[in-house]
Amino acid sequence: MKISISPEMKSRLQNAAANGSVVAEDILSELGKNRDASEIIRGTYNYFTTKRIKANHDSYHKIRIMFTACAKNLEHENFPDKGNPSAPWFKENRTDIDPSTFVGLFKNLPEYDSVEIKYFISAIALDSRVTIKSCSGMKDFFEAYCEDNYTITTDSGDSTLHNSCMRTEEKARNAADFYRNFAGAKILVAKDKDSNILGRAIIWEGIRWHREYEVDVDVSLMDRIYTSHTFVIDMMKDAARKAGIIFRKKYNDFSHQREVVVLNPIAELEEGDETSADLVLDVPVGQWHKRGVPYLDTFSNLAINGECLELSNYYTRSQIADCQSTSGYATRTAYVCPRCNRVHEDSLNKFCGQCMSEIYTETIFGKVLNGHPVIYKGEQYPSSLFKRGKPMPQLKRYLQIERLFNN
Repeated sequence: MKISISPEMKSRLQNAAANGSVVAEDILSELGKNRDASEIIRGTYNYFTTKRIKANHDSYHKIRIMFTACAKNLEHENFPDKGNPSAPWFKENRTDIDPSTFVGLFKNLPEYDSVEIKYFISAIALDSRVTIKSCSGMKDFFEAYCEDNYTITTDSGDSTLHNSCMRTEEKARNAADFYRNFAGAKILVAKDKDSNILGRAIIWEGIRWHREYEVDVDVSLMDRIYTSHTFVIDMMKDAARKAGIIFRKKYNDFSHQREVVVLNPIAELEEGDETSADLVLDVPVGQWHKRGVPYLDTFSNLAINGECLELSNYYTRSQIADCQSTSGYATRTAYVCPRCNRVHEDSLNKFCGQCMSEIYTETIFGKVLNGHPVIYKGEQYPSSLFKRGKPMPQLKRYLQIERLFNN
């Protein structure tokens, strides 16, 4: 007797194989052989199918796939449903088989490691082929971040996508504006056949790899991957490598910011090498035109350097903010002087010590502002911050930077 499988099981195996599962591909190869079931399967199992075991959450369902099969002797004289062609599919005649045990039923398959088995278990939970594309438009960022566009099913693991702190519509829109219009980043997006979002990762280009005692090198990085299915992580890593991205994060989390893995050779490093890299992205202050900043997994340190803001994955002495707050705003770590843009730590004064001494006069009644106040956009400012009635560049930069914070 040949092996019989249900259409759904065949579809899941075909999609899993197309999505990179070696185990699924090998199983399909075995099932395609024109042999008796006893030559392929251990025991008397046949009439295979899959069933979905759901665990409901607020906005999605976790799906765990179990295989079922008939292991009874259908020709035995005491079999109650003997001769009934539907008998193998009756519930009472079927046995549940977990995926790893199912794989072990095949006589001619190799022994797979735990990584390959986990990939297979995750991949068969999605009955769809995955497409991955690099995008750069505002709409692309918004769609990838907004939870309304997420798949409603995940594998049995924890969906980092559905638990992202940036998934609400307002935060998704602000994140899209930040990444597209300020940081100039791209986004790698994974979708199913119905265009539901399965995964996303920010692609940073034009960043500097700062190497002490050596010349900085221009590189690119794939940031943390948020997914509904764990196997999609490997697919996105491969897509980033094929796209020529230099680095990916070694650990797919928010705490290991400097540890990276080489996807494509750079400097003295080869593909697969690991290193700790100090990475910096320079962005003109003037491009910051919205309030707040999204939560950043990697480039969470914000510093000022002349006319530019620097997003980096390591601390610098000119740091003014930390960008790992889920509030939608940066956390202030230092202050920028409105007059000279020096960084200082005096929380009681907006100006640095030197500028304070130049624009205020100490009297017996206290400090008095030199000159007269100037009204600008409904607020009063010292006249020394203006030239010919227009705000000086330092003041304009200061006002742009203040948009970071929830003052």
